Parts: sequence; C-alpha cells; structure tokens
Amino acid sequence: MSNNDKIPYEDKRIGDFLACSKGLLQNAVKKQGHILKHKIPYKTIGQLLIENGDITREDWETAIRKQRIFRLRSCPVFSSLSDTELAALSSSFVEVTVDMGEQFIVQDMPEPTLYILASGKVEVYRTEVDETRTHIAYVEPPEPIGEMGYSSGGVRTASVRAVKTSILLRANYKDLTHYFENVPRVAFEFMRIVEARRQDTEEILKNPE
Repeated sequence: MSNNDKIPYEDKRIGDFLACSKGLLQNAVKKQGHILKHKIPYKTIGQLLIENGDITREDWETAIRKQRIFRLRSCPVFSSLSDTELAALSSSFVEVTVDMGEQFIVQDMPEPTLYILASGKVEVYRTEVDETRTHIAYVEPPEPIGEMGYSSGGVRTASVRAVKTSILLRANYKDLTHYFENVPRVAFEFMRIVEARRQDTEEILKNPE
C-alpha cells in the first residue's frame, strides 16, 4: 500500500470495544453528565456500567486492552507487530489526557518516556536563549511523540504542548528497549522517524521563518 493509499486514522471510543448496547452507553454518558453538573464525585463510564450491572469488570478491562492494542497498531512504529506482541506491549503503556494549551514535555528536562498520540493535536517547539520560540511541527494521531529523547539519555530536545485536548499513551523508554533494539522491523521504523524528524528540525532551526 502506498502512502497515498493509506486509510485515514480515526480513533475508536471505548464503546466500540464493549459488548453492550448503544442505549446502555448513552445512559451511562447521561449519568456522567449529571454527575459533572451537580459536582458529585466523578465516575468513569466503566464504573457506571459496572455499578448498573451492564458489564463486568473483566468486560471493561478487556475493552481497555483492545482499545490500547488498536491504538498501538495504528502507530507506524508498532504497526508490524502481531496481536500477541501488541497485547504484551500494551501493558507498558498508560493512557493520559492533556488539556488544550497544557505543556507536557519541557525542553532540556529529563523525562525518559515515549508518547503515542491517540486523539487531538500537539505542537512541538523550541525556546532559544533569548526566549524566542521557534515552531517545529504540529503532530496529529497516530504519531509518536518524544522519540528524539531516546538517543539523548531521556533529555528533551524540544517542548510539546496540546493544541487541542489530547489523549496519549505513555511508556517509559526502558520498557520499550527490547522492541527498539531487538525487533528489527520496529527498530527500523523507529529510527527512520527519529532521523526524519532530526533532519526536519535542523532545517527549521537553520532557516527559521
């Protein structure tokens, strides 16, 4: 399949992986809205469905795992892995939500983690000594974020902020070392992305607008 033939990425909601009716999901969403409106202690959709007896805790955990595997498979770095490999890899990742405008990677700070953008949009930028800010790139799903730090001891080479509220998967580099160093098809794609982004960044810094 050529680049022009790639199927556009579209994130899937947790409901797409749950064996329950759309009506039950809609009821849980309404209850969640009521909770937020009346400032009652927050409960996830899963908690509400489990409390109501619509699904079991095992059903919810299975749906989360399937959603995470889908998101990992969509990322070009891990797309070549089998379902079994993705299932094992998924245990290394946790889901995080970043609000619009929030900076979650800080330039020159140590943070040895890789992110995968599941939904939303983020901006990568550098801040110079005179505090001027240079835009590097916008990143959209299902691309990885923070890959450059893998070869720099975990120290961030740029900052990243959410342009839209974004959902990301996050894992520590040490939990991914096996894949980056011992699984050739993953290592090749990872290094291809690192090198392409390094070249793009150098070109932008040489010729800032």
